[in-house]
Order: sequence, then C-alpha cells, then structure tokens
Amino acid sequence: MGSGPSLLDREDVHVVIVGGGYAGIQLARNLKNKARFTLIDPKEMLYHNVGAVRSCTEPGFAKKILIPYAPTFGENFKQGAVTGIDAAGKTVLLASGETVKYSHLVLATGSTGAFPGKLPDGMTTTAEVTEKSEAVLKLVQAAKKIVIIGGGAVGTEIAGEIATDYKDKEVTLIHPRDKLVNGESSDAFQKRLKEILQGLGVKLVLGERVTNLDQLPTDRVENVTVVTDKGTEISADLVIPCTGLKVNSMAYKDSLASSMEDNGSLKVNNFFEVQGTEGIYAIGDCTNIPETKMAYRAGMHADLLVKNILAQETGGTRKEYKPDPFIMVVSVGRKAGLGQKGTSLLPEFVVRMLKARDMMTGRYWKEMGQKLPR
Repeated sequence: MGSGPSLLDREDVHVVIVGGGYAGIQLARNLKNKARFTLIDPKEMLYHNVGAVRSCTEPGFAKKILIPYAPTFGENFKQGAVTGIDAAGKTVLLASGETVKYSHLVLATGSTGAFPGKLPDGMTTTAEVTEKSEAVLKLVQAAKKIVIIGGGAVGTEIAGEIATDYKDKEVTLIHPRDKLVNGESSDAFQKRLKEILQGLGVKLVLGERVTNLDQLPTDRVENVTVVTDKGTEISADLVIPCTGLKVNSMAYKDSLASSMEDNGSLKVNNFFEVQGTEGIYAIGDCTNIPETKMAYRAGMHADLLVKNILAQETGGTRKEYKPDPFIMVVSVGRKAGLGQKGTSLLPEFVVRMLKARDMMTGRYWKEMGQKLPR
C-alpha cells in the first residue's frame, strides 16, 4: 500500500477478516502498519490452491503450496472457525466460544470444492494436507488409466500435469459442456487449449455428463467403468472428480441469511458493503459480483477495500469497484500455458513464465515475506 493515512492510533478501529485465502491475506498484508486487524481462519496456513494441481504429480511439491500464517501476521492471526456474527453487537463468534469485536468486518470465506482444488472441511494443518497430497500422488503414480471428471480450470490443469509428467498413462477428461475452463473464453482460446491437451495425449470427452460418479471409488486404484449420459463407457483405474465449486457460507449463513443469494454468495454494492448491514463487507469468491472468480481479482478487491476503509475513516473519498475485462490464465503442465485478456490471447511464453513454470509459488511466498522451501 505504500505511504498514506494510518489508523494505528485509533483504538476504535479494528478490522476483522474472516478467511485467509487470496482475498483475506491481501487485505491483511495491506493493513499492516495501517490499522489494527485480526485475520481468522480455521487453517494454520494458506493453501495455495492455484499451485495445488502440481502436488498431485511432483513429489515434494506439497510443501511449496502451504504457507503458514503466523510468521507473516504474528499476533494478528487467530486460528479458529467463525460460526456466527452479531451484527448489532459488532462481534464474531468462534466455534471455541470466543468472541472477537470489530469495527469493520470483512468476509473473505472463499469457496469449497473437491481436492486438490480446495481442501476438505476439517483439514487444517500442514501435516494433514501434506499427507493427503502425497496419498493422491501415489494413486496417480500407481494408476494406468486416469479419468478426470470436470473440465473447469482445476480438472483441465490436472489433466495437463499428469499427461506432461507421466506420458505412460492414459488420461481422459470428461466435461458436460463443449467449452473447457470457462464459457466466456473465445473460440480461439478453446481451439488452442484443446490442441495442447490432445498434443499431450489427453482424450477429451466433451458435452457428456458422468451418470455413475456416486458409484465410483476415488480414494484407491481399482478397475471401473465410467458411464456418461450419452452412453459412452470409459475404462479407468483411477477417477479424479473436479466438479463445481460452491460458495463457503458456513461463517455467515445463519447470521446474514437475508443478505445472501440462493447460491450462498453475499449481496454487495460497488463498495463491497453487504446489503442490509453496517460495517460488514465481503470480497473474493463469496460475493455476488458478476465476474470470473480468480485469485487475481480477489487481490484487487482487497486493495480497493483497504483504500476505501482508510479514506472513510480519514475524511477521504471512496472509489467504486469496476470489474476488469475478462482475464484468465491456465497452465497445461509445466511446459505449456494459455491465457486470455478481453478478447485477445496472451502470448503463451508469458503464461508459461507467469504460472506454468512454478505455479506462482515463488510469488506468494515472497508476498508473505517468507522463503520458498526447496
């Protein structure tokens, strides 16, 4: 944030951030030396899920995607799960029974989904996540025919990682739509992405939905048949589900039910203020802002919200959030990547350097002020 107004001498200002994902850590970093804050998360570390797909193929990579909060935020970090919000009393309630008072409450709870794109509920320690990542890696190494169900960003990237690192394996990607990753992407993006995947040997089954997912084991190597609604049958010995994300509304679903959309996201205005509340904001994946949910955009939300809180408390002028044009970058293994900004494709070598090379691990360890483990 650089120089500018500071609220550190204001005892009446205490920003409580619920959720330590990309939006939450950016907000907390921006508040350092600016205002009193507390970052609350059930986990002891940031799960850098942008890079998590590589932990399924590269031994030892899991330690590079788990960045502890305490060395960065010290006493400003509190490990715990928020279970309720008292908007009138301006306090949040933790599962432990502890309450924390706030002047400004920022909900940055993100989204939930299948591992490795997201962590299962209750997985809160580095040791647990490392064990889970290594278990998936061993399954990938042992399998011969791998079927990935879901061609969003995570499913597409896992397909690319496995096909790049393990050329002896048959990899099939099944997706219910004809467009991979994101429906907003251009025909040129889709054409090139499919060329790269097929060039790696990935078989694409598009426009078909798996009908027997509930009957398929996902935690072991076992010969099974995956069936789609078009009658296609695919032999597999490992099934990796990468299906849709859901808004993580656990912290506020009871307290702020009237401010929620049907999908659990919070209704916010252009200043990130939650509808029908005072002093409560939401940023990142848990908002109803009509844009593609990305770490990049979560950071933009955090940057602007901190500036607005500082301006509001020092007599300055707040600025409204205006979503950027469509932007997306996808890695396809460690040697390929594809991106789009607006309607134009990004140079592929830029995406390789930006993301595919190290899955942005170096960048996030540096931003957290810590050293990337080797």
